[in-house]
Amino acid sequence: VIIDEIMNLVHIDKKISRAKIFLKEDETIILSKNKVCEINLSVYSANLVVHARAQNFRSAAKEAITELKRLIEHQGYRTKKAA
Repeated sequence: VIIDEIMNLVHIDKKISRAKIFLKEDETIILSKNKVCEINLSVYSANLVVHARAQNFRSAAKEAITELKRLIEHQGYRTKKAA
């Protein structure tokens, strides 16, 4: 699911050259939000890094991807789709 969402971003913006996804458990905080998803995306020679915490990895990934999409659109990285 996470890889599919990242691939969708790559199809939208051809300037994305690399994506790193990290899933980890943070044992220093309460168990209800100890699953962490961090995504590092290389776009136009810049790195966008987002992370999210949730009760499970799927939810954390969904939150991180939503934030990543928002950053791409907000910072003007998004290019037009090919016709």
